Amino acid sequence: MRRLIPIVCALGLAFAAKNPQLEAIHSVYLLPMSNSLDQYLATRLTSSGSFQVVTDPQKADAVLTDKIGQGFEDKMNELYPPEGVKPAGEDKEKEKDIFGKPSQRFGSFSRGRGTVFLVDRKTKNVIWSIYWPVRNSRPDDVNRRAQQIADRLRKDSLAKPQKP
Repeated sequence: MRRLIPIVCALGLAFAAKNPQLEAIHSVYLLPMSNSLDQYLATRLTSSGSFQVVTDPQKADAVLTDKIGQGFEDKMNELYPPEGVKPAGEDKEKEKDIFGKPSQRFGSFSRGRGTVFLVDRKTKNVIWSIYWPVRNSRPDDVNRRAQQIADRLRKDSLAKPQKP
């Protein structure tokens, strides 16, 4: 009996560690990531069958990104404008600089540092993240890292096992 107690406790902790918010996520939209990690992740997530990768952000349940902060918030507001706010493209007159020229948009995202975030589209809360840096930008290394991230996300979401 004493031998069963640690096993039961370990199993209880394993089930308690699962994130129930991940179960509601079925489709993801990937924002551009450093080293083209988004392209490799799209391939890995699609081939595993754990999530449907969508190219239309309106069809996504969540967004995968490697950067959060003000730039990310601006991008989320652009993709999913709050109620009662005009989309950014409708009011072109306000998007001019002080000289009357169209304002230039600079990349608001900095270089990723190895963390990937899954953000719920509706609540804009981070519901899953992982720190797994890519050591260099060689395609094989980025692809391997994408596979490891996709495997971990699938495991944490209790998704169906990978298709053969």
